[in-house]
Amino acid sequence: MNFSMGKDVDVRSKTFDAFISYMQNSNEFWYIKDRESRFIYMNDYGLHYSGLPEGFNPEGKLDSECPVYWSEMADVIQANDKNVMDKQKVIPTLMTFIYGGREKRIQPFMADVTPLIENGKSIGVVGRAKKLEFFSMYHLENNRCPESLCFGNPTDLFTDREFDVVFYALQSLSAKDIAKRLAISPNTVKKYLQSVYEKTGVSALSQLIEYCRSHGYDKYAPNRFLSTGTYIPLID
Repeated sequence: MNFSMGKDVDVRSKTFDAFISYMQNSNEFWYIKDRESRFIYMNDYGLHYSGLPEGFNPEGKLDSECPVYWSEMADVIQANDKNVMDKQKVIPTLMTFIYGGREKRIQPFMADVTPLIENGKSIGVVGRAKKLEFFSMYHLENNRCPESLCFGNPTDLFTDREFDVVFYALQSLSAKDIAKRLAISPNTVKKYLQSVYEKTGVSALSQLIEYCRSHGYDKYAPNRFLSTGTYIPLID
């Protein structure tokens, strides 16, 4: 049996055991489906981000049978699985997951959906997904690696509107430019920034930027920048 999971993983085995062991210990989202697009396996990392109820086992289930929001995209997901198997090619796919219970964190992943092949015939698909990353001049200048990009307000300290202002301030936009983006007045932007300064104990924008970076808030973007699609194949 020859399993192909893209250029980074090329393993041959008579059983799934080696693959399951590798996936289970991976810090990436992995899953396996059969020819009918039923789940055979999903690792713990994937279960954490999938939005599935705690303790729910997706094995043997179709996407439409899973009690989670992305079940509504089952027709798109299964059509992509079929395309992967029929053409025996890897299809990069943007997947967006909502997790964390009441906190509702949003995390986009870039995935490769790869055909699972036995004796030259497709018998299923393997999904391997990594958190979407970003790389800025700040990372380049400070010799930092790319970091995972998340969506939503990262803290209860700021209101959603305050975080909108903070996000643009982190991009070095002026109060006037922020006002244009948010359709509010520059004075209102300054009031939001003053409120944020008081909450964070800083007195200048440079200090706020350092505060946000030290707390990881610069890794987040407001939800409105996120596509409404939860599963988007990037090629046909």
